Amino acid sequence: VAEPLVVHRLAPNKQERQERVVRALEDAGLKPASNFMHRYPHELSGGQRQRVVIAGALVLEPKVLLADEPVSMLDVSIRAEILNLLASLRETRGISVLFITHDLGTVAYFADRIAVMYLGRMVEQGETLAVLERPLHPYTKALLSVMPVPNPRLRRERIILQGETPNPIDLPSGCRFHPRCPIAQPHCQETDPAWREIEPHHFAACHEV
Repeated sequence: VAEPLVVHRLAPNKQERQERVVRALEDAGLKPASNFMHRYPHELSGGQRQRVVIAGALVLEPKVLLADEPVSMLDVSIRAEILNLLASLRETRGISVLFITHDLGTVAYFADRIAVMYLGRMVEQGETLAVLERPLHPYTKALLSVMPVPNPRLRRERIILQGETPNPIDLPSGCRFHPRCPIAQPHCQETDPAWREIEPHHFAACHEV
């Protein structure tokens, strides 16, 4: 946890480093910090190890926290703990969290805004409720159509995309999604769609929206 402070030369002495490490560990939910500071990884649970990783980021006192699949390998109960911790840090530390995941259920629970990407390009972005209830881009619609829904009356008709995902090194011309898009038109193969605000604060890149 102290290593980022050493690398970035942000704590001039050992005492200050220790104080910042203690604060980061306790903010990450490892209390008292003295019980965890000298443990080896094999002495910690999966959830505790994830909290140590979060503390390693918090020790730098960031404004933005990049969380790439932070709960994907954890049990359901531990997932909830980590998500609640990240939500708490947004409030207590004023941190913005850029949360990267393939789990739409987690996104629905945690995010204020959603950005959907396909082959490295953002295809839709908006407030969480708007994107989940009124998806604009055909790729977003396909993703949401296979998302499990407890109430069978609310389930969408599944959209099964044809073909394989193109090689990201050899991207298709025009819209990157057109080889698999169920509503693609000839001009989609020629021109990359512009990024447009379709509804207030709800954006998409699609010729047919």
